[in-house]
Amino acid sequence: MILCGTDSVDPVSSFGIDVPITGSNAERTLRALLAQEDLARSSGQWLRKEPLLPLSREDLRLVHDEAYLDRLLADDERCDREMERTFELILPDGSFHRYDPVGADRPLRDLRDQCLRAARGTLQAARYAVAGPERFWFYCGGGMHHALSSRGSGFCPVNDVVVALRVLQASGQIRSAWVLDVDAHKGDGTAALTEGDETIRTLSVHMARGWPLDQPEVLADGSKNPSWVPSDLDLPLEEGEESFYVPRLAGALETMEERFGLPDFVLVLAGADPYDRDQLPSAELLRLSAAQMLERDTLLYRWCRRKGLPALFVMAGNYGYHSWEVYTAFLERQLRGDLDS
Repeated sequence: MILCGTDSVDPVSSFGIDVPITGSNAERTLRALLAQEDLARSSGQWLRKEPLLPLSREDLRLVHDEAYLDRLLADDERCDREMERTFELILPDGSFHRYDPVGADRPLRDLRDQCLRAARGTLQAARYAVAGPERFWFYCGGGMHHALSSRGSGFCPVNDVVVALRVLQASGQIRSAWVLDVDAHKGDGTAALTEGDETIRTLSVHMARGWPLDQPEVLADGSKNPSWVPSDLDLPLEEGEESFYVPRLAGALETMEERFGLPDFVLVLAGADPYDRDQLPSAELLRLSAAQMLERDTLLYRWCRRKGLPALFVMAGNYGYHSWEVYTAFLERQLRGDLDS
């Protein structure tokens, strides 16, 4: 099943931000799927569209601290400052970075609300996957894995991944979960938020270099940089190691099972930014072909299905005008049952 919100998603350029987040890869994916006659006829069986409300403060406080939520959820300049920091819009000298507030059509507070609605979709889709009877769900959004307890980071104002899992745990719907993060960037926020928690195990497959691992391991105040907090299993890929990606991922799944046993639920961050046609400069050190991306997603899907685990795939990082190709190639085969053999 695919979950998609009914509200339109505005590109960040509407908010004066010059980052290749087009706001429409989900729409492009759905259009491509519905353009195929057989999938269009059966769409009532696989597509669920519904309004997405912002995550509640009660849900958010399971992960994020009160002082941060006071600032983020404020309808004044405190929210604007947090969004500027999260999207890296202001340089230390006070000048704008990839940002033109004068040219913005919408205020940053509207972008915050858009992000909170997207985060709610992750929770809703996770609930559906756990409740069944459909055990596989794909959500057209989500995957904000860089946000920390006390601040946003890397275009992620909240960590919808950990929030969804904490809500499911608090309601008794699951006890344990795995986060399988195959976005191009290390899932640093998720690792930091779940460090030492045996109920949530994390695997991150990411670029061995570049952001966020181009930051110092120790901050100026002597504390450890949260971006360097290890996942339960990290699988860094050096530039040029693309041919090893899928075999190493397959081995990592076996290692996770051997070390930790199987969880109640799996949440996959199926970022399209490792794709060689993705347009985010900070993801250029990992360049998988369309065939390799499909092999990656097929491996994860079949592994979850073989183990009988409910699974949710979220879109995570996807930038520019071609990332929809990754999701469409995977979903059209999944919807037709071609991946179930």
